[in-house]
Amino acid sequence: MSRASRQAVLGDGPAVVHLIAKCNNGEFLFAGDEIKQFLYNLLLRLKVLYGIRIHSYEFMDNHIHIVLELRSTRELSKFMQRVFTSLAGRINRRLNRSGHVFGDRAKTPVIQTGRQMLITMRYVENNAVRAGMVKKAKDYKWSSYRFYAFGEEDPLVDPADDYLGLAPTAAGRRRAYQELVNQISHQGMRRLPEMNTWYFIGDADWVIAMLIRRGFKKNPRAPG
Repeated sequence: MSRASRQAVLGDGPAVVHLIAKCNNGEFLFAGDEIKQFLYNLLLRLKVLYGIRIHSYEFMDNHIHIVLELRSTRELSKFMQRVFTSLAGRINRRLNRSGHVFGDRAKTPVIQTGRQMLITMRYVENNAVRAGMVKKAKDYKWSSYRFYAFGEEDPLVDPADDYLGLAPTAAGRRRAYQELVNQISHQGMRRLPEMNTWYFIGDADWVIAMLIRRGFKKNPRAPG
């Protein structure tokens, strides 16, 4: 059965989504700083053009993760098309290749704000750790972790409201985020089931409610 359209899942917006885009056949087409820097600069320019807020990101060698907030689904689609087309063209020219750069359609599940938003950000920040590329999230260059954990300047990041609610002071938020990502035993390391869904990331009741709202699941009849 074919997947639902992005419009059917997101509605007209606004929404916060976890964008996951993978290279075709798992190739390591994003390897190296040059391509990642190109992607960073591209996102920095286009997020303003399309009204996108980027809350968290991590660029891996064969896929990318971006937690972003959109104001309309149409603008998100235009944003993604510009990003993927420009990035694919740059990679093909650089590697003197032709053909598809991206594999299956990018995932954009909607994230429930609050706890699930922070869980998703933690998952994103630990990608390089899970892949064995670094021992700690702070050691990976191409992510938003050091912005949140240490206050390093990163113009690509728009602070997530749920992060700002971790503590009343900047220092307190940084300590809380370091603990969230690194110091809670095994958290952020295992692949949580909600990270592999197509449509929604959230608590069970919220996910069911969203499935019903979007028409993917029938509303159970009330007793009697």
